[in-house]
Amino acid sequence: MTPFTAALRRELAWLSRSRWDLALLTLAPLLALLALGAIFIEGSARELPIAVVDADHSPLSRQLARNLRASAQVQVAAEPAQLDEAWTLARRTTVWAVVLIPEGLQREVLAGRQGQVLVYQNAAFYSVGALAGRGVDAAVSALQQQVLPDLARARNLPAALRIQVPRIQATMLFNPQLSYEWFLEALLQPGILHVLLSCAVVVALGRELGATAREGAAGWLDECRGTGLAGAAGALAGKLFPYVIVFTAWQAAGTAWLCGWRGWGVHGSLAMLLAGQLALYASYAAVAAVVALVVRDTYTALSAVALYGGPAMTFSDATLPVIGAPLFTRIWSQALPFSHYVKLQMEQMFMGASAAVSLPWLGIMAAVALVMFWLAALLLALLTRPARQPASRPVTGSP
Repeated sequence: MTPFTAALRRELAWLSRSRWDLALLTLAPLLALLALGAIFIEGSARELPIAVVDADHSPLSRQLARNLRASAQVQVAAEPAQLDEAWTLARRTTVWAVVLIPEGLQREVLAGRQGQVLVYQNAAFYSVGALAGRGVDAAVSALQQQVLPDLARARNLPAALRIQVPRIQATMLFNPQLSYEWFLEALLQPGILHVLLSCAVVVALGRELGATAREGAAGWLDECRGTGLAGAAGALAGKLFPYVIVFTAWQAAGTAWLCGWRGWGVHGSLAMLLAGQLALYASYAAVAAVVALVVRDTYTALSAVALYGGPAMTFSDATLPVIGAPLFTRIWSQALPFSHYVKLQMEQMFMGASAAVSLPWLGIMAAVALVMFWLAALLLALLTRPARQPASRPVTGSP
């Protein structure tokens, strides 16, 4: 058998015997995907609790309070009489925003002056605070058609005061529902799976390299010994192959759940998206192999790949922009294959770009996979090269 075939058969045989290693490939990814699906099944946060302080007590303020109660995004959880009481609720995170309807709001509006409704949103919890603020904004905007025309007619205000200034219309692109499921679950699936893959590869190589390797595990190194770079590359490819394929399949299943069963769809090239997923897991498998072969200690290598892959979402330019960030942050972002996969996924899954647009990101991930794989193969070849025999000295006779 070729080194690839022999290593593949050996690894599959090991996985069939070791339920813990097999669980790392099957049960762990399944539980991760199920948990993500359950967390984000609602799509976006709704009925976020807010506090409303009405200091105006006018028909306008009462209509605004009714709009807030009818909103799907926010829920009026408290209507304290004083602002200090609302601050207490906000500090306890009982409410995510405080709405203050100031005294004289209706009088200011009917006088033709710009009235203000004050919204204090919890920026310490940025996402939910911002969503609560949007819900309040929608309720205030609805007053334009509900109350103001009637109030103006009842007071015989001139028509000039009822002329509305031009308004800005903002249109959300690519995720108009502001769905956490569509954005965050699609981001977290590869973010978690690629860390699990890295750990699985480190464990697989660690049981071969560790001093306390289980019985029979060291045979893989024996098969690599003396085969040179080509033999080491074939053996390493056979060992990594099941992990790359299995985790790519799990990612494809996660995509099928989101884009098929949940109905979000892939707006670009499905083939390019799948190719990007394969390149992502191949690159992280190769990086994990290099780490395992350099460190040669399973626990230290696990810490290293977790440190490398764990913060990938933070530096991927998806949740937090790296534009204007320190130079180190920008370099680190570019050094992560996950950052390039996120760009490819955004273009193909969300934006509907052509496949050619994402070729640079696919090329970068493929280059990382190839370079790191051959570096790992070189390390393995050096590790398993035959030991040099000491030169024998000629036997000389006695004088």
